[in-house]
Amino acid sequence: MMSANARIGMLAALLGAGLTAVEPVRAQAPPEAAPSKREAGIQALKDGDADTAKALLSEAVAAHPTDTSAWWELGWAHWSRDDFAAAVEAWRTVETLDAAWPDVSEWQTKAQARAALNDAPPVRGDVPMKPSGKRISFAAAGDTMMGSDLRKGARGLADGDGIGLFAGLEPLFRSADVAFLNLEGPLADGLPNQKCGPNSSSCYAFRTPTRYTNALTDLQLDLASLANNHAMDLGKAGMNSTIAALDAADIGHAGRYGDYAIIERNGVKVGLVAAHSGGCCPNVNRPAEVSRLIAEVDAQVDIVVFSFHGGAEGAKHRHVPGRTEIAWGERRGDVQALARAAVDAGADVVFGHGPHVLRAMEVYRGRLIAYSLGNFCGFRQFGTRGGLGGTSLVLEVGLAENGVLMDAKVHPAALNGEGAPRPDPKGTAIEQLNELSAADFPDSGVQVQPDGTIQWTP
Repeated sequence: MMSANARIGMLAALLGAGLTAVEPVRAQAPPEAAPSKREAGIQALKDGDADTAKALLSEAVAAHPTDTSAWWELGWAHWSRDDFAAAVEAWRTVETLDAAWPDVSEWQTKAQARAALNDAPPVRGDVPMKPSGKRISFAAAGDTMMGSDLRKGARGLADGDGIGLFAGLEPLFRSADVAFLNLEGPLADGLPNQKCGPNSSSCYAFRTPTRYTNALTDLQLDLASLANNHAMDLGKAGMNSTIAALDAADIGHAGRYGDYAIIERNGVKVGLVAAHSGGCCPNVNRPAEVSRLIAEVDAQVDIVVFSFHGGAEGAKHRHVPGRTEIAWGERRGDVQALARAAVDAGADVVFGHGPHVLRAMEVYRGRLIAYSLGNFCGFRQFGTRGGLGGTSLVLEVGLAENGVLMDAKVHPAALNGEGAPRPDPKGTAIEQLNELSAADFPDSGVQVQPDGTIQWTP
């Protein structure tokens, strides 16, 4: 069996060049007459019936072994059934028949990575419950978009390259051993929008100039999640630009397949794994896939941070329902099952984001799960003035070297009229967290004291 280190290295090598965020439009069939089995199989795929599609398309390639289009679609049928090894074989046949077939090499690589994860070692069963070793402190925040020049030009950007965006909250990040946030949007200069149509009024795409990395450096940020629905707003080029900017600033990142972070602080190794619902990254709808990746990273580090972008969005979706959630027609995961599976696999703290509102926190097997840290910054872009979307926080967490939760504290924040976070003396986040945690997790939910200190039942 391939070792954990070898498999992770293979994943990084396979996918280090970057992947698209969504599955591409399938290429048109070759000019020859299309067999009826192939067309029926394609229709079954469109209808979401992958089993029938696989059967029909298998018959099609058996009858017409040189039908490249049928092999391509058979690969998608296998992909939809999570049979990634079979998808690789189908797409290898496509490449043999037509080496110029659009996207076949890229999606072969992606299927190879997912097949490798499916072949990973089983997740761990034992989780330490008593703290031992050094204390490592974390400061974490949610969805962070530092301004965009895509539609508004310079009007959409903060002065001073974003220095001062986080005024009053910087000390929380600078004093932590590890500072984390979810970077909601690419860092790039001049790249075109790859997400929204020119006349779209309900599609959001962002582009923050790379010089705004200085604001993250000023914050002394250590880790950033790139697994979210805006990471690919500018396509692969945007993702590559973001990674290059963070690398130049020595900020660790996790997102697309093969992209995970390992840093060392005070002699303790900390790993970051991130997931969301898009095609670029470990998927929140596949807890087993995420768990296997966490287990592999856990074998290399002392503490694993798991970040997920999942759950439905908005004020009507503040609660954790305990089932798969839907947003804009997309499955956004059963985040409770996902987070707990992540802890079972080796995650030591879980930072959720994506709903754009705060959600409950619980302690599960001695590990803190924050189901949504809410919005942290949406400069002149998010509609967060007041209300639930404008309530924010910085979460301070102390973990023992073996990952056991030692202490935690909420530092309330609120977004101002321009979508920048500021300390909130009213402590609104505390009130919301107590309400949500008691309602959603009556046995394992946290209790936040008036000073922000988090208490829980061991």
